[in-house]
Amino acid sequence: MDVHYTWIGPPPTDRSRDIDEPKRLAARVGKGVKIYFWCLDAQVAGYQRDFAAHSNVTVRGMQAFLTGATTKAYRWYYWYQESDDWAVAAMTDILNWGLAQGTPTSYRAFVKDAWSLFLMYTWGGYVLDAGVGPHGGGAFVLPEPTAFMSPSLTQEDALMMRRFRLSRLAGWQGQGDVTLNEMRADEVCEAMNYGAADDGEGEMCPQIEVWMLASPRYSKGAWAALRQYCVVWKEMQQNNTLVSASAPQVFRYLIAGSVYNGLSHGQNGTAPRSSLWFCQNGQNSTVEVPVLKLRKTYHGSSAH
Repeated sequence: MDVHYTWIGPPPTDRSRDIDEPKRLAARVGKGVKIYFWCLDAQVAGYQRDFAAHSNVTVRGMQAFLTGATTKAYRWYYWYQESDDWAVAAMTDILNWGLAQGTPTSYRAFVKDAWSLFLMYTWGGYVLDAGVGPHGGGAFVLPEPTAFMSPSLTQEDALMMRRFRLSRLAGWQGQGDVTLNEMRADEVCEAMNYGAADDGEGEMCPQIEVWMLASPRYSKGAWAALRQYCVVWKEMQQNNTLVSASAPQVFRYLIAGSVYNGLSHGQNGTAPRSSLWFCQNGQNSTVEVPVLKLRKTYHGSSAH
């Protein structure tokens, strides 16, 4: 099974933000778990030195991987009966945008969100924010995911989501539902130049978080999450609203809605509780996932 971490940009001064938790995880996981640390090609050599003492950590360059994923050899060996062409093309566009001179550096947080969904669909396993690592003593095991999953900060329903079809978007009618926060659905659709969101069904769910995801490779849930994110991003690109005063908020609601779409895909409504890891508050700006013995440390988002 594979666990993925990602850092987009030069290493920070405070290494607790990028490598400390991956190192701690590498020291705790058992045999059969391989950790991938994804970064920009320019930082591969430096991160390889950082993880030199951990044989179960492989550092990979994001740009090189996306380039290699278009070759016939890669497609024949890895993809079998699936086609990742659309996902690779969409992710390549998003990464190039995030690294472009006119894109604020802070927006790389949203590129990482897309990359996490991309990995869930095309690779599978676990995707963890760099601030997520093991805590507590005793045996530590990450179970093989059997469904698309995410953390939840509440056990009770705390969010109203709207489920609808992008009926006025050519080609989307047969692609499935879209789910967005009820209070922000119109805002996301406006950024797409779609107008007001279509009428749809409202449904309540717990407080979904996105700093950890898990999925089997090619799961329908991961597909639904990635597809929604990429479609909205593309429409925003065509509407020239990827960088704006409201874009950071739009992206935050987009990733949460996309993850919820994946959790609830094919479930005849709301996401099953079995697809959520319920969390509890820890000390010093942390949240713990007791069932997995993992802890998320909030360092403060740079995506403003």
